Amino acid sequence: MENRIQHFWNFTSIFFYFGLIILVGTIMHANGFTITEITTRDLIILILASYRLTRIVVFEKIFKFARDFIRNYNRYYFFSTIQFVITCPWCAGVWMALIAIVFFYLIPYGDLLIYALAIAGLASFIVQASNLMGLHLEEKQEEKSGK
Repeated sequence: MENRIQHFWNFTSIFFYFGLIILVGTIMHANGFTITEITTRDLIILILASYRLTRIVVFEKIFKFARDFIRNYNRYYFFSTIQFVITCPWCAGVWMALIAIVFFYLIPYGDLLIYALAIAGLASFIVQASNLMGLHLEEKQEEKSGK
């Protein structure tokens, strides 16, 4: 029975998300904007911002208090569904993309937040690439010294 209730809440969250998509699309259309008008530059900005926002929600310490709070209440099916969303990067990414679109196109000065997140997202890629290169160089040095 518990599984069926959890499935109900998971299923409900999908319909809630689609409802939000319809609402956002309707508001954007009423403002004279269609999604096909997104430029490549805006798409890249939104991708980077969504990436960074997803990392913040799912992995970063700054959002740990919310993840812990929801874990404490996961005995309630609604909170359990939210826990699934905020601990899964694939799930959270879908929601964060919608949030990024809303801030970028519908919230006054929300584009500033999205640009800041996009810059931070790009910076995190650079840090990760630098760490990978450093790790690779260390492994090469160990191979040389071990021979």
